[in-house]
Amino acid sequence: VAWYIVTFFCAVILNFFLPRLMPGDPIGQIVSEATAGMTDASAIQKVQQQYIERFGLDKSYIEQFFIYVGNLLKGDMGTSFSQYPRTVSDIISTSVPWTLALQIPSIIVGWFIGNLLGAVAAYLRGAFDKVIMPVSMFMSNMPAFGMALIMLYFFAVKLKVFPSGGGYGFDLIPAFTGEFILSLLHHWVAPFISIVLITI
Repeated sequence: VAWYIVTFFCAVILNFFLPRLMPGDPIGQIVSEATAGMTDASAIQKVQQQYIERFGLDKSYIEQFFIYVGNLLKGDMGTSFSQYPRTVSDIISTSVPWTLALQIPSIIVGWFIGNLLGAVAAYLRGAFDKVIMPVSMFMSNMPAFGMALIMLYFFAVKLKVFPSGGGYGFDLIPAFTGEFILSLLHHWVAPFISIVLITI
């Protein structure tokens, strides 16, 4: 429990300080979009100052950090710089269903494949076990994003079994319609079935 608490605090500290130590000016980007077409330098500077105060960047890092932790404890993760004016909570809440839709099938398939291969390797032993063990060790040490790119290229680009991107067709608007539901089935159920069939 103590280790988890230390890890949590380290993550909070890094999450706060790393973006502030990176080069670049996110406020400048927001201000340039908000003041597009304006030519009065003093007006632009005033808008920039308003955004700096709105995000609390006119305070010291220590003050900002304690405000950040206080807001975090209340469940307020602030406003996104990259997707302004959306809140971070809104971005996370819209991403959670897609994350679960990816993770749950992969965990289920991985559990079945792992147990099946483990049982077969224990039963047959010999050459099969000597092949499965090194291959499994190699695969488990490969970065997930690297394997994802290889699988995406092989199954989406070459075999065209999977969609190459997105949770639904780019030409569709999310709605409770037959067309949208069929698109979801194509993008989620078909690849899941394909994984199972390929594995078998």
